[in-house]
Amino acid sequence: MPAPPAERAPPPRASILLIGDELLSGKIRDENGWFLIQMLRRRGIALVELRMVGDGIDDIGRALQDLLTRAPLVFTSGGVGPTHDDRTLEAIALGTGRPLVRHPEIEAELRAYYGERLTPEALTMADLPEGTVLRAGPGWPVLRLDLHQPQPSRVYILPGVPGLLRSKVERLESLPGELPQGEGWHVAMLHCTLEESAIAARLEEILERFAGVEIGSYPRWTRGEDGRVSYHVRITFEGPATTAAHIDRARDALAASLPPEAIIADPGPT
Repeated sequence: MPAPPAERAPPPRASILLIGDELLSGKIRDENGWFLIQMLRRRGIALVELRMVGDGIDDIGRALQDLLTRAPLVFTSGGVGPTHDDRTLEAIALGTGRPLVRHPEIEAELRAYYGERLTPEALTMADLPEGTVLRAGPGWPVLRLDLHQPQPSRVYILPGVPGLLRSKVERLESLPGELPQGEGWHVAMLHCTLEESAIAARLEEILERFAGVEIGSYPRWTRGEDGRVSYHVRITFEGPATTAAHIDRARDALAASLPPEAIIADPGPT
């Protein structure tokens, strides 16, 4: 039996909270969750939960409180604009027991941006939970709230507009030490034409032989240029990049147990 990988420190943990009635109603298709998931995976940060809630203050506050008990890093997306349904800042303040206070730097940015067009509603975007710090400036910064209960935690308060969220996250990643960095992640894949029921026992055996390797099985249907639909199973083998050789051996062991004619090249996206 192959030796299991050496014991390693657990990866950093994070949660994602997506906010907006438009997401729950299907008016807007979420892009931010997928982007944040990819960022976390790339940095070796374990995502423990992704949750989606509407614009209700109590719903947002309760969700944040719950997520903070599960991971010390929470990314929120949405609800930070100037309209009546942008309630995230108020909800975070309520959920963390902190008052909203006017932040002078954000107020100055708003006054410079809007000029005479500045309205009382727009100015509410400068009312932040007490203790919020500004990161990734200059210009429009990223809002970060540092907490100490129930555990030392950080909440990154991000916009819901995908382009803005991506630019802010990229700026965060450019700051040394701002976001945790775990081990890189390695993924090996195998595609075969056998049905899942035909490979289930083999997958169980590989899991027992190769400790620490995460294995997933995903049936897929591909339509060819001639219009015919073909079936195959994509099998993934995953784990920390430091165990890449161990992961690849698991993939190769499964491949060796299958009929050669059942193994196919990656057919691409379906």
